[in-house]
Amino acid sequence: MNFKWKNNAHSPMLFFVDDLCYKWIDMNRDNRLQPEEDLGYACFNRNGAYHYLEQEILSVNKDIKVTFFTCTGAKSLMENNPEMKVISHPMNHDEESGSFFRTIECKTPHEVAYHGTNHGIPGNTPEDYIQEWESFKSLEKALQTIEKGKKIYKEAIGCFPKGGKYCGYKSNEFSDDSIDQSGFKWWCRFDNRAAVDGHGDKYYCGDDAHPLTAYDVKFFGKNRVMDIPTTVYSNLLNPLFKKTKGFKGLIKRLLRPWLIRRKLDKEIGFLLKHQLVVSIQTHISPAREDGKRQALNIFDDRRSLRSILKYLKKKNVWYCTGSELADWISENGNQIG
Repeated sequence: MNFKWKNNAHSPMLFFVDDLCYKWIDMNRDNRLQPEEDLGYACFNRNGAYHYLEQEILSVNKDIKVTFFTCTGAKSLMENNPEMKVISHPMNHDEESGSFFRTIECKTPHEVAYHGTNHGIPGNTPEDYIQEWESFKSLEKALQTIEKGKKIYKEAIGCFPKGGKYCGYKSNEFSDDSIDQSGFKWWCRFDNRAAVDGHGDKYYCGDDAHPLTAYDVKFFGKNRVMDIPTTVYSNLLNPLFKKTKGFKGLIKRLLRPWLIRRKLDKEIGFLLKHQLVVSIQTHISPAREDGKRQALNIFDDRRSLRSILKYLKKKNVWYCTGSELADWISENGNQIG
């Protein structure tokens, strides 16, 4: 096999975590911040989501590098007039918030990537919510908003973001040009997993449904911005951990290690065999203002994520962030043709 990735790895391995923001949603309505309610407001405190991620997920594989997608401004509500308390501020709101994001970007193996200014426009119901890049009616408006968001990022961290992601994977006809003209080196444009599974339109999952190409890096725009695919959902193994009573449940528990291995060999083994991108998608919190739980999150998918990351410890992968992948490809692009 001719390897095309750094260190002769079979695949690059990225861990994408959405919506790490300076925000708290008091879902329990008790005025006490709990880990599941935190989107980053607790910063490094023990009752926060970041601490939970480190202790309960990343601890099983110390080589993992996380790319956090962050709204630089105050992350918007999903709906107008929520019934629960919500606190949301820009990432440069105060010294504690700025230090939190700056430390992640500059003093850990992880990175903070761009995820818009406010994530979108709330409606009367969550179904009426408009994702940020869907809301731009012109290229000029998109560029102005991105520059505003990048400025907040720099004020908090000290540099500009290298890459980012469309909020909710939603975009429109102006979106790609806005990214191409804003100086980004890489971007996550689509839910490529959804494309392969046959779900979503072209502005959500793209128009490439073949796994051998949909799960590989691509480039777009005059400046050849690298497009990193999403290939693995954090809840991949959740059905195998669902409780089942009686004799059937006993058999399921006995067979669980074998079933997990078989599922991972089929899904992630395919990516490794074909030297495709392994990129796990999840959210920092299940909290939503409407009381429902955000799908794909580190709390509900804890056991699935731990199993995936343990599995990868035994594989020949290159652990990297989105920016590290983009930097390496810019220097070794001849290997990716």
